[in-house]
Amino acid sequence: MLLAGVRPWEAVRWFQGAFHDGAEWVMAPNAAGMAVFNDGGEMMTKPYAAGGNYIDRMSGHCRGCRYRPSDKTGDRACPVTALYWDFVDRHRDVLAGNRRTRYAVRTWDGMDPSVRAAVHARARAARRELRDEQSGVPGRDLPG
Repeated sequence: MLLAGVRPWEAVRWFQGAFHDGAEWVMAPNAAGMAVFNDGGEMMTKPYAAGGNYIDRMSGHCRGCRYRPSDKTGDRACPVTALYWDFVDRHRDVLAGNRRTRYAVRTWDGMDPSVRAAVHARARAARRELRDEQSGVPGRDLPG
């Protein structure tokens, strides 16, 4: 939800409805603060965000996937990876000032402009895919 740009309070409401322990006093700080980093870093020192490489390294989720977590461009470009780098660029001012995330901004800045443009295009396509396939969840109102 964070990478896709879901509106924070829509995410909170979704979590509240999806979990039996979704009390506001639990979900507001957890969903708004941790999951979508909407508290300006008050609760978490960095956004709870990762690209496809991290997910692949930390889980078995990517096994058998048609996408390659390390690919940023092309037919096999991982949508999560594209959403991650798009997120880094959209929030570069905040992330560049955070000692735990400034390296990601530097990495993004070092990418070829054509790669960055392709990443943005893949991220837009991923948000459209989420919006089209996930009606009834917060993703339906994703930005273009």
